Amino acid sequence: MNQHAMLNVTRSETMLRPDGRSAILLETKEMSVIASEVNREAIAALRLHLARAEMHILQSQNQTKN
Repeated sequence: MNQHAMLNVTRSETMLRPDGRSAILLETKEMSVIASEVNREAIAALRLHLARAEMHILQSQNQTKN
């Protein structure tokens, strides 16, 4: 089984290089700052996974209320 590091994001921002490439910067409690270059496919994947994560959070909140 793969072990994944769980990071708590405290801040995020986008960066644009002079050559037009983009990156996303994540500041975390555990590892300070992490930056990763992103393309349109990576952005689409991130949107999908963030939407799923939000859905899980909302479902969990609704279950705790019931």
